[in-house]
Amino acid sequence: MKGRNTGMFPKLISILLTFVQVIIALYILLQFFGANPTPFVNFLNSLSEPILKPFQGIFHPIVFNEHSLDLSAVFALIVYSIIGFGIQKILAILKIK
Repeated sequence: MKGRNTGMFPKLISILLTFVQVIIALYILLQFFGANPTPFVNFLNSLSEPILKPFQGIFHPIVFNEHSLDLSAVFALIVYSIIGFGIQKILAILKIK
């Protein structure tokens, strides 16, 4: 989108998608490294819970020694990215500003 004359709605979708991706990515990293339940971690968990709820239990986590990779969260990140990309492409085709 850089350098293109895009309208407010596509930019809003892009910002929302980036926010969701960052929240999920931070959740995955903090879960993987076994972050202690600090106020920041609790806040992040409260933000990510409604985003990840539809995907809970789809996959079992993979455990590497003491590290756990939440595959459901990884899947959610992929799905939200595809949906966001699709919405952006549809808006570009329809030239919605």
